[in-house]
Amino acid sequence: MRPVDVDRPADPRDEGDGLRSLLASVPASAHAALAAVRGAASEALGGVVEVEVDAGSPTVPGRTMQVGRVAVTWARECPPVSGELRTLLGQACAWATLAVDRCDARRATDAAAEETATVTEVVEQLLALHDVDQLLLSIATRTMALLEADICGVLLVEGDEVRMRSCVGHRVIDTARLRMRRGQGVAGLVFETGAPAKVDRYVEDRTISRDFVGLAEREQTESALAVPLELPGEFLGVLEVWRRRPSVFTEQDVRRMVTLANFATIALRSAREHDEQIRTNGRLGDAHAALKHQVGVLGRTAELQQALLTTVLEGGGLPAIARRVATQVGCQVGIYDATGTRVAVHGGGSLPETMPPLTRAGRLPRRPGSVPPAARLQPVHSDGDEVGWVCLLPGGDEEEMLDAVAGQVAMACSLTLLRERAASRARREALNEVLWDLVQGPPEHRVAARARAQQMGVLLGSRLRVLHGHLENVDEIAVDRGWDTSRTDRLRRDVVRALRDREDGPRLALVGLRGDLVVAVAEGLDVPAARRLVQEIVTSIHAEDPGIRSSWGISRPHDDAEALPAAFNEARTALSASHRLGGNQVSLYEELGVVRLLLGSGSDPDLQTFVDDVTGPLVAYDRDNDGSLVRTLRAFFDADCSQRVAAEKLFVHHKTLRYRLERIKALTGLDLARHDDRMRADVALRLLQLGGGTA
Repeated sequence: MRPVDVDRPADPRDEGDGLRSLLASVPASAHAALAAVRGAASEALGGVVEVEVDAGSPTVPGRTMQVGRVAVTWARECPPVSGELRTLLGQACAWATLAVDRCDARRATDAAAEETATVTEVVEQLLALHDVDQLLLSIATRTMALLEADICGVLLVEGDEVRMRSCVGHRVIDTARLRMRRGQGVAGLVFETGAPAKVDRYVEDRTISRDFVGLAEREQTESALAVPLELPGEFLGVLEVWRRRPSVFTEQDVRRMVTLANFATIALRSAREHDEQIRTNGRLGDAHAALKHQVGVLGRTAELQQALLTTVLEGGGLPAIARRVATQVGCQVGIYDATGTRVAVHGGGSLPETMPPLTRAGRLPRRPGSVPPAARLQPVHSDGDEVGWVCLLPGGDEEEMLDAVAGQVAMACSLTLLRERAASRARREALNEVLWDLVQGPPEHRVAARARAQQMGVLLGSRLRVLHGHLENVDEIAVDRGWDTSRTDRLRRDVVRALRDREDGPRLALVGLRGDLVVAVAEGLDVPAARRLVQEIVTSIHAEDPGIRSSWGISRPHDDAEALPAAFNEARTALSASHRLGGNQVSLYEELGVVRLLLGSGSDPDLQTFVDDVTGPLVAYDRDNDGSLVRTLRAFFDADCSQRVAAEKLFVHHKTLRYRLERIKALTGLDLARHDDRMRADVALRLLQLGGGTA
């Protein structure tokens, strides 16, 4: 400070020279600027001066000058301050404020640069990681260090919760197992709102739920900060930090953690995509290997298929197929028919001799010990029917090969069976045509049919009967069981096959089917034998399906195949009687009596046959023995079946009449004590009379 002359007043310009020179300089730092203001102001005011930064409102009105962030306060003993000096003090405060602001800006810039470098380093390290678990651990570790926290966790969304996937710094195992629903704790609040959230006193805070206060006390946490991990349109999880010391997370901490969370989300998505790419590449590799293996299997199956076709064409039969497959594939092969009997085997003795027969549903039931568990079973079909099974048992590492070739083996067996059965099927079809030509064809067709039958080894002898049957409810069964047309037709074929392949009882020379109508020709049957045959046929049909109902009509015996059309008409009449009269499912034409006239065609030959059946033996006896049996029978009926009255009309002894009636019974088989036989005889006598015969 310059000396002051006491003899003259002081010049204000002299008092402020130090402040003026200060304003013309540039301080090196904020501290230097404040020290310079303090010194220059003390010199100018001649007393103690205090310089403060960001002091708020002046605490000493009249003795404080504040401009900007800097305030100068002088002591009470300082002389009064002139207006010019006050102006200089204000300018000095502004000068110091600029210095402080410049220093703070430089310090903030340096801090921001340091933070940017730190965040950049962390982001680079995060983006360099591709393993998701390792990335999550790195996110937790880097975030805890950057936020100067004590605990950090990464929680990812799983359904309606966020679950802790990576945690560092925790002391309690429950922290690493945290699961939070929306609104639970700080992370649950972020999960619910999608915005950052923080608390300064976790245990005392009432803005969050109280679900995890006990865990916070055990971890000794004081404050917490959580931010969302999210992508556009997708919420991935929550990043959260905790501090055990009393502290407050600043807005800068929030911004810093949000920035880190954004980069962590990008890194997490990149890691997930990398993992997915690795898994995709792995799947592609597995698919390529599987495809390569499959191509090899297909190549081997193609070779086997060609070999099997050659075997079928060469006619080696089922044993040759079993041998070929067992040799080329290296497995055991067994071929079984529909009854479960083994018909061919090769490659070992582990396959059973028999298997359970096919079920109605077309399945082969596995019974303990009957079928090896590793066996491959494949049904064999022929003509739409299941005729057997192929059983393949692996002998080494060829199990996958068996799955691929089982169908081919079954197809080869089907082709072989078709080849073997083609001749018999053609024979059956030809015999079916022969049958219908014999019973319904014109004369020239019947002659040719008899010749074809003889060529095919079907010899039609004497006493031929035609059996005509009707399968009454096959369509109803099909509707009830939901069958399609092919399954219904198969049932009809099964019935005909059962009749044709009968091993016991009288032989059926010919069997045919049209729709639900069955026609068969049998020979050498009397009435009881015919009834037994029909009963056996019904039993065979029920063996195929117990629900089938059938009715039958049987013609009279005929001694020549030429009479088969007439026999067929008789069988149709008897079948009609069986339908209309009921009974035990069968009617014999010769037992119908007058009914056959009512159900028949009404033609003269049919009437004459009826008359001849009853009266023919009597007329022949009377002619050969000069007898009177026809006249006696007529007189018996005219006398209302009274032997005494008839004897009187004939002028014979009643014993003679009784003898003649016994003779009539012996010749015709009529029991005149029965109403049906009396009616037959009466009608036949009247028709004989109308036809001009002996009365």
